Amino acid sequence: MSGHPNRRFPLAVAAVTLALLAAGTSAAQAHTHPTPTERASPGVVYIEARAKVEVALIEHRQVGDPSGIHIAIKQSTWNPVLDTASGFVVDPTGAIVTTGTVTRPDLERAWIFGVNQAFHHEYGDAAPLPKDPFSRNRIADESDHNQQRLEACYPPNVTNDAGGCVVRVTPDFVVYPYVTSQTRYGALHAEVLPGGTPDVAVLRVRGANSMPTVAVASSGAGAKALGVLGFTGVPGPANQLLEVNQHLAQVGGSKLKTTGLDAEDVKDAARLNAALHEGMQGGPVLAERGQVIGLLPSPPAPGSATPPLVGVASILPVLQKAGVSPHGGPVDTSFEAAMHLFKNGGFVASVPGFTKALELFPGHFLASRDLAIAKQRAASGVTASGPHGHGATPDVTAADATSGSGLGWLWPGLLIAMTLLVAGAVLFLVLRGRRTPVGALAGNPDPGRPTSGGRRPPGAPGSPGAPPSGGSRAPGAAAAGPAEGVAEGTGAGVAAARAGRPAHRPDPARAAAPVGATPSARPRTAAPSPSGSAATAATSAAAAAAAAAAAAADQRSTTVQPPHNGAADRPSTPRSAPGHAASGQSSPVHGGAAPGTSAPRVAPAPDPASAPKPPPAGDPTPVPPPRPGASQRFCTSCGGRLAAQHQFCGWCGEPVR
Repeated sequence: MSGHPNRRFPLAVAAVTLALLAAGTSAAQAHTHPTPTERASPGVVYIEARAKVEVALIEHRQVGDPSGIHIAIKQSTWNPVLDTASGFVVDPTGAIVTTGTVTRPDLERAWIFGVNQAFHHEYGDAAPLPKDPFSRNRIADESDHNQQRLEACYPPNVTNDAGGCVVRVTPDFVVYPYVTSQTRYGALHAEVLPGGTPDVAVLRVRGANSMPTVAVASSGAGAKALGVLGFTGVPGPANQLLEVNQHLAQVGGSKLKTTGLDAEDVKDAARLNAALHEGMQGGPVLAERGQVIGLLPSPPAPGSATPPLVGVASILPVLQKAGVSPHGGPVDTSFEAAMHLFKNGGFVASVPGFTKALELFPGHFLASRDLAIAKQRAASGVTASGPHGHGATPDVTAADATSGSGLGWLWPGLLIAMTLLVAGAVLFLVLRGRRTPVGALAGNPDPGRPTSGGRRPPGAPGSPGAPPSGGSRAPGAAAAGPAEGVAEGTGAGVAAARAGRPAHRPDPARAAAPVGATPSARPRTAAPSPSGSAATAATSAAAAAAAAAAAAADQRSTTVQPPHNGAADRPSTPRSAPGHAASGQSSPVHGGAAPGTSAPRVAPAPDPASAPKPPPAGDPTPVPPPRPGASQRFCTSCGGRLAAQHQFCGWCGEPVR
């Protein structure tokens, strides 16, 4: 038989681990991530450039009223929308990047609008609104006092006998985030920060602290395919986010592609040009990784086929001048984590993330929508592979179209747990294979051999070239290894073995003698002989006690059946002979009697010529045939035959059970 069959087990375990990792690769690769558009969408906003127009209409009445009053003042306030644009949040505190054109509205148009509205409000049908409320109006001929008063109220704001107006116009910027209700959560007032350019401006929402953001790239290097995001109206169910795909003419360039377009590219270009006239300008231009690499500040110029692209290199300096450092916030983290779970079928697990996002930013449109879907699917137990390809919910949007099975996170979790268990088992077996040699546990007759089973350090006692310690060593004992027997476990050798043995080892005090040797013939370290008759008597008594102990051990050995298929029933282990040191005690090896013993167990130094020779390399210690009347014993690990005194197998080194 060949020993150590369990040493092949770590290799088998490693092979199983690799197979499990290979099997789990498909589950890990099947994980669906949120798209760049889904990550950026919550941070896109719609901006209205308004004006607060305060009008004080002054009437000069030629004939006083019944009370005799000739002057009357009628006040009103108006808030017209002068321009619109899209933008994107780059800081949770409400810093918004947009086109610079939206921050320079024509305030004179607002003035005219306010005056027209004030006259229509005061005189009704006598002062109807013009088709374009921002254009000058004519309500009567020149002789009419209302017409004279209206002309005096228009810029440059003069007065006449009919009266006039006092008008004050103040710019006003209103931000509409992507929320479920603009009345409850939107219509946020903002102000323009310094450092803007004609193409890039930065606004700050007043009082914001946890708005969703869009990541900003450090450069446009490597960008090729683009996604332009924005709104053409106030965000809501009727005006959801618009995305138009575009391509750069050159990788990392600053111009959109105009040649080599297919039919779909032509349609996208037409959609983009129309949307830029309706408020999409200023929205983020995303690259493949979902980071902003620029914006489109305006529609195409007359005679141009594509709109201009302002790169991120022009945006970052404006942010720096405005004192804004682009970064995300907690609402982004919560929403994206929930989206990972949601898109992979973890509907129940995604609910806390969407709920947290709504707590941080009430009205979050996408979090509110996906939370409702997740709750509905969790309640019905429907996964993304259900009817219609989207589960049982017919109104699921594209953001949910790629959701996976409801068990999407189960297999990766099981794989990780199983890998950890297998790694722990391999580590345990490796450490077990480095256990203490048999000779060390049985008293370690070689003081230079470390009890951990490793090499002796250079210069250590018993190592090659190191001087012997503690007296001379018999030639046969010097070459004894784990496959050979060990001297009786008494004295300092037993105490050392007890201090360093593993918990699963048997009592080292039961260590067996070399095969075929009687207790009196075991190789021992020579000890100085006491002088006189007392020393002779002590030596004789020790030899007699050792012989009696060996005979008693042979008589107490239990009879076992021969092994079947390399294994045998566990035999009972013979107890230590009387006089062995108990646990926690130590007996001297060289002369003297230990406390609690009758006489020291000292063996004379054997003759070098008669000392047992070490077996050839790779061969276990030979086992002599059993004595007549003695029972046969076999190793329960490898099936090798054992002598009556064996506590450790000479074939495989395993402890005898």
